[in-house]
Amino acid sequence: MSSRPWRYPRDYLRLVTFIVALAALLTPIDSTIVSVSLPYIAEGVRAGYVDALWVPLGYLSAVAAGLLPFGRLGDLRGRRDLMAIGFAIFSVGTAMSGLSANGLELDAWRIIQGIGGAMIMANSGALISEVYPPWQRGRAFGYYTMAVYVGTVAGPIIGGLIVSRPELLGLASWRWVFFVTLPAAAAGLVASLVALREPARDGGSGAARVRFDPAGAALSAPGLFLLMAGITEGSFTGWDPASSAALAAGAALVAAFVAVEARAGRDALLDISMFSNSGFAAGNAAALLNYAGFYFLPFFLSYYMERILGFPPQRASDVLMAIFLSMVVLAPISGRLSDRIGSRGLATGGMVLIAAGVASMSLLGTSASAIDVALRALLVGVGMGLFSSPNTAAVMRSSPADRLGTANATLSAMRVIGQALSLAIAGSLAALLIPRTTLLYVFTGLGSPSSVSPRVFVAGLRIVYLSMAALVAAGAAASAVRGKPPLLSGRRMQRPSAGASPYRGAAHPRA
Repeated sequence: MSSRPWRYPRDYLRLVTFIVALAALLTPIDSTIVSVSLPYIAEGVRAGYVDALWVPLGYLSAVAAGLLPFGRLGDLRGRRDLMAIGFAIFSVGTAMSGLSANGLELDAWRIIQGIGGAMIMANSGALISEVYPPWQRGRAFGYYTMAVYVGTVAGPIIGGLIVSRPELLGLASWRWVFFVTLPAAAAGLVASLVALREPARDGGSGAARVRFDPAGAALSAPGLFLLMAGITEGSFTGWDPASSAALAAGAALVAAFVAVEARAGRDALLDISMFSNSGFAAGNAAALLNYAGFYFLPFFLSYYMERILGFPPQRASDVLMAIFLSMVVLAPISGRLSDRIGSRGLATGGMVLIAAGVASMSLLGTSASAIDVALRALLVGVGMGLFSSPNTAAVMRSSPADRLGTANATLSAMRVIGQALSLAIAGSLAALLIPRTTLLYVFTGLGSPSSVSPRVFVAGLRIVYLSMAALVAAGAAASAVRGKPPLLSGRRMQRPSAGASPYRGAAHPRA
């Protein structure tokens, strides 16, 4: 046995990092490129309002629904095959989305694409925790988070070029919005099949064998799907009966899921006792509240800059880059730092900066300069760069070795639900505080500019910004109470003794 059994060959770690980075790139690119290009896509398939809304909504709802079941399956059956199947389903869904003839067909293939995305997302972070030693996970999650943010930046840029400057890429059809991610998905499929190794897993035997929880999956998957659909559609449709019913049904199913899981024992899809660990509970609460308070900001800022300040789209996009580029730069740095000094201070400090940055947006008026907005956006981006990698690493360090997929899926679900809540809460507050004619013009371009009062719009936004900053501040409070993970001592992660193994019953993964 190696004297340092946690130390996998560097070439293998690089391959894992490459596969996980591809996985981390795909989901944000696919989400943001579609959001930017949605009017172009809807025109191409002659989709109505509801069909167009479900192009992004069907994908995100399917991702949310599949995270917990596929994360647990990865714990029990292994991640190699699930990652490969996920890349394959994602590739098929992507290709068929690009070949769709109408809106309904496109919506169906987007849901299938989301199922593949859930398989990938649920297991990619867990894969990092399986192959990287505890004292290197912060760095690894830093690169993972950086890939997420690169995808977030690249999506709007590529989508904008396909829509507005197709001659630059030679892509003169909306279908390329989907086809453009196919090479990355195919590369992930091949790399997963060829390069990934499956570690030995001890699930017990006979009566003691840990089994998959079909009852939990049957409640959680439709519950989260309906919850996401209800929250997101309601924020766009003004909480009509359909979205309200979906939200109520989703909440009821999720509540039933929690009740069932509390009695499911070791077979539970989600082990409720994991939340008794302060690091796990605080990290998930911080992620939920952070994304609930932050995610709306780029969308609202872009409309504010273009409609109220009169910035051209390219200038508004350049200002928003202050958020995304600072996140890209700081994510790997904060991840490395968390390996040395722990996650609590970095994650909590990052959330304090995010809350301060969002709150400072309330001071912007009707004649703010690009520098005024960019400096505040930079503060938010720095905070996000400090928060995400350390928080992810802390949650995964606080998780049992046989529940890494569940832990990663839970954290991913918190992020996705937080994003949906952010748009719903901010949109609902704006609808209450700002006249409908002003909202219609700012967010859709419908109506006459003469009927819009910029001062009234900005006054309403102030309350929105302060309310959302309060959510992030609550998340910072949750982050501050987390304890130190057991492997953290002083300023550096302690390495385990030479006889320790990263897997139960096996010192090395099987080829």
